Amino acid sequence: MKLFVTGASGFVGSAVVAAAIARGHEVVRLVRRAEPEGGARVTDAVGDIRHPASWRDSLVGVDAVIHLAAAAGGDFHTQFSSTVLGTEALLGVMRDVGVHRLVHVSTFSVYDYRSIPVGSLLDESSPIEAHPLDRDEYAQTKLVQEQLVHDFALSGGEVTIVRPGAVYGAGKLWDAGLAVRLSRGVGLAYSPLARQKLTYLENCAEAIVLAAERPEAIGATVNIVDDDLPTQRGFARAQRRAGFVVPRSVPVPYRVAILTASTLALVNRRFAGGKAKLPAFVVPAKLDAQYRPLRYSNETAKRVLGWRPRYTLDEALLRVRDVAAQT
Repeated sequence: MKLFVTGASGFVGSAVVAAAIARGHEVVRLVRRAEPEGGARVTDAVGDIRHPASWRDSLVGVDAVIHLAAAAGGDFHTQFSSTVLGTEALLGVMRDVGVHRLVHVSTFSVYDYRSIPVGSLLDESSPIEAHPLDRDEYAQTKLVQEQLVHDFALSGGEVTIVRPGAVYGAGKLWDAGLAVRLSRGVGLAYSPLARQKLTYLENCAEAIVLAAERPEAIGATVNIVDDDLPTQRGFARAQRRAGFVVPRSVPVPYRVAILTASTLALVNRRFAGGKAKLPAFVVPAKLDAQYRPLRYSNETAKRVLGWRPRYTLDEALLRVRDVAAQT
């Protein structure tokens, strides 16, 4: 297959390109600036996804688009421009040149965590966030982006939506699942016994490429998490086993954390009209999106994609350690 990958120079995108090449595909990388040589099966389309003139011709003749480009930081306008306007431009060109197959990489952030009872299963049938303004800019813009993709599917697009959990890899270990650092060596661990919705970078990338390969995935939404999902404490222990230095944690049970956040939200509404800017870890909706104790499943990914996570937690962390040692 010939795959067009947006966001190809990013954390997940670069791993998707590597996985696609390993599986024998030809890849066109959409990048903002020329990347290092990628080999005989890789070409670059250099440009901004919001401005198709520089890359639209590179989309002609591809078999599928894997869409990862999105802004993960900045204010709402910055993220809206990159995530939403960029997606509008991409889908418009796909319609123009007759490319119908799309693998859209979304996120667990689109789920409505507050509507899922504590301890319940979050899967592809779980409700989508009904109150986006209660969430951060990333969740808000990814929700709009998904709606654009659904509209594309209704107009004839052959769409698979892939929703990875928290992707970890070299340079991104989520601070061992801590909510906040109190000092260099100590942090708060919210819900330390709750399962983490983790997927290792290379496992996740392979699942995304499989989604492009398999006709059975058309029309499906697929969550990606690994098999062995540790608790926060388990994730920290696994990192220590692999040789990483991990801060000591002060455990904060979920019910204590959410009660504190709810109290602060009430005070904010009563005395500041809800306009006080509070850190995400004390905003109820944002806290729940990160730390609400739930269960997660990858059964749809296994059934629809024929995917099995290649690396266990311990194997993955050793690979991360080896990469870190080389840089």
